[in-house]
Amino acid sequence: MRYRNKGLVLCFAIALNILTGCASGLQSETIIIPSAEPDQAVDEGSRPFQVKTIYRMPESKDQGELLGWSSSESVIGLFYETEAVDAAKLSLQRFSPPYEKADHLLEIEMNKLSYQLSPNGKYVSGIAKTEEGVFLQLIAYPGGEVESLEATTDANQELWFEEPAWSGNSRFVSYMVMESNKRQSSIGIYDTEAESARVYRLKGLETEALPLKVIVSDDGKMALIVLDEYGHGRRIAMGAVNGDTIDVQYEHEIGADQAAWLNDDQFVFLGTEGTLYVYDRRNHELSILLEKVDSFEFSQDRKYVAYSQNGEDTIYAGKLQGKNVLSAEPIYHGVIPSKMYWSSDHRRLLVNGRKNYSKEKGPVAIEPTDQQPFIIEFK
Repeated sequence: MRYRNKGLVLCFAIALNILTGCASGLQSETIIIPSAEPDQAVDEGSRPFQVKTIYRMPESKDQGELLGWSSSESVIGLFYETEAVDAAKLSLQRFSPPYEKADHLLEIEMNKLSYQLSPNGKYVSGIAKTEEGVFLQLIAYPGGEVESLEATTDANQELWFEEPAWSGNSRFVSYMVMESNKRQSSIGIYDTEAESARVYRLKGLETEALPLKVIVSDDGKMALIVLDEYGHGRRIAMGAVNGDTIDVQYEHEIGADQAAWLNDDQFVFLGTEGTLYVYDRRNHELSILLEKVDSFEFSQDRKYVAYSQNGEDTIYAGKLQGKNVLSAEPIYHGVIPSKMYWSSDHRRLLVNGRKNYSKEKGPVAIEPTDQQPFIIEFK
């Protein structure tokens, strides 16, 4: 199957007060710099990440994309079947242990440019173009019911073809909106419980920038916005939902588009130098969680993190405790991950990435082809 890529210690802290604040100068911040983690003897029986099995996803001539976990054991994906009778449809497929073949579930109209699976595995979201216009659509799993949503609040508003993003609790879907009469971009948030949408303008940005992605906190009161500075880099902004605006309170330069809420008050992001930061909006404290990080993914309950480091083809996993990553150890060698997904019970990690052809051997080694996903199962 040809898969398409779309597309983080116990320590003592040294506090450094930066009077000019974060990269934007909006607020003062305290940077917490961790010391090296002391060596600790680890009981083999207490190691949280002992690899049990590695499953390689089946190969096929159909091009597709894995969306994530629909349950603690099953992965779903969308695939373009080259020999299908209706070339305008995609096949939604499920992979279950031992992941040797796919079960065809239903067909989906190929009118969406981006798909995202909700963290609870119950909905696939997409921005769809139809004869009536551009809509936010939710596709129920596994039934396949499609709901086109009123995702704008004004006739002059139109959805962008940027991928929608889910909040960690699967309640809110956020997306980009263009307001033609004002020639500005805004942010839409759809509340699946209230079944209603609101559109917000960004207020208080330090410099002009284009919003690309928004991640809403679980309580719906805060938002993370990935901003493009028109070819001069990117930055992350944190803002509070206030009336019809999102008031920016914090900004920082970033090196990648990855960011995530740990809870309603703390979020993590990658700095330009590969440092994984955690920011606490309550005391404006910026802490270093990990260094030399290339990519990362937290489990749904934010207890565990998988990550890769700059220049290495090794995947690590560790346990998050406070603002430290403990018991981190290598779990796979030979692939540079581009996207990782934790199962809800932490027992499996779905990995998509490219193979590094180094001859060095690591703790676990198989030989998947480039961009061929695999699943790591833990004991």
